[in-house]
Amino acid sequence: MYPKKSTTFIVILVFLSTYFSYAQNTMYYMDRMPQKQLYNPALMPNVKFFMTLPGLNGTSVQAYNSGFNYNELDYFLDNLDNENYDPEEFINSIGSTNKTIFEGRANLLSFGFRIKDNSYFAFNYSVNSTSSVDAESEIAYLLTDYDDLSLDKFPLVVDGVDVKSNTYTSLGFTYARKINEHLTLGISSGLNFNTFGLKTKGLRYEVDIEETDPYGNNSYDEIFNGEMILGLPTEINPDAIDGNELDIEEGLLPDGWEDDLSGGNLFQNASLSINLGATYELEKWLFSASLLNLGSSKWKQYGYRLEGNQDVIYVYEEKVKMGIPTRLYLGAIRQFSPKWNYGILLNSNFYAGGANSAATISLNGVVGRALSTSVSYTAGYKFDNLGIGLRLRFLPGVDLYCVTDNIIQAFSYKKANRLTASVGINFSFGIKEGLISSENTLDEIENAFEGNE
Repeated sequence: MYPKKSTTFIVILVFLSTYFSYAQNTMYYMDRMPQKQLYNPALMPNVKFFMTLPGLNGTSVQAYNSGFNYNELDYFLDNLDNENYDPEEFINSIGSTNKTIFEGRANLLSFGFRIKDNSYFAFNYSVNSTSSVDAESEIAYLLTDYDDLSLDKFPLVVDGVDVKSNTYTSLGFTYARKINEHLTLGISSGLNFNTFGLKTKGLRYEVDIEETDPYGNNSYDEIFNGEMILGLPTEINPDAIDGNELDIEEGLLPDGWEDDLSGGNLFQNASLSINLGATYELEKWLFSASLLNLGSSKWKQYGYRLEGNQDVIYVYEEKVKMGIPTRLYLGAIRQFSPKWNYGILLNSNFYAGGANSAATISLNGVVGRALSTSVSYTAGYKFDNLGIGLRLRFLPGVDLYCVTDNIIQAFSYKKANRLTASVGINFSFGIKEGLISSENTLDEIENAFEGNE
């Protein structure tokens, strides 16, 4: 039986399904991974030059749901028509609210190179998306076939549905410099071309039985009201607006709007963001800190505020500003052998209305010239996040990598509340042998260890 979904919930799912994240704690300390600079611009890659190509250079994704996993939802939906099943037990197990997060990053092109021995420059062109949905736990009922619900569940009311989404293309420029033998600083500036943004305010949805026919079949009245802020890549369909009233049945965007887009459409809604990072080496330790996504997305054109209910929706054109979740990373690793270290990483992602934090411990190292690896455990979200990262040089200058913070859930995704994955291919040349956390050569490292014995 396929669930009946309300109009609002369909809109939410359509928006969320467009996203490709990157919140991979396991990757942070991996050797010869240029992607580390996405988490801390001061982490200079251990290669003289790297490049990634469209279609090969990697996609990272993250999905998280706080209250339930796929199996739990499936069991809930399958048993609603069982008179011995109490659906409120499932709703209560979610808690007062449920939070869903989707994040993504698709790298389109990147390259970087070392400048002498103390600096590094990198460029990255990517598509970035982030979205979150906070709602009362009763939102799970909107996924059901209403005919399976008992009559005492009506009217079904879900208040305060809070949706935030942001999609943008970014041109990023990173510069890192070793200030002295201990301190390295890095900065990334992003020129962001904002494509789609959405946030809701006070969205309320209600479903009630409208009438019952002589055969006992119900029809339902769906009522919604609230406010929605939109940033779009083009104007709202002029044929759908009469005065300032929106007829959604005409289509929100004009027919063939994709064909009319040009480079100029991107530049007219541009904004800036900044990433800051630092590392500090002290004997066998490397300490690191970074603060990412200092900025916001702005729509000077094609920004709209929609408010109303199921009977009438009013549209007002205005400038729109959407936040980008700020990220904080704090970490430390200790080298206990020339090719292996262990580390700890604290990560917080700050969203409007709250933050999600996690702590990761990891063992990181290299095996010969062909393989880098990391094994990690992350506490946060849930407590069964065993991660693994592999970088394999399968051709001269060509590295295949795959990383996840949740290897167990990857093989049992129906039981997972959180999934992360990154995969791609790097072209890198001029490998600088040595500690993952150091700029020294392998001989210098081994000598240093021998001198301390």
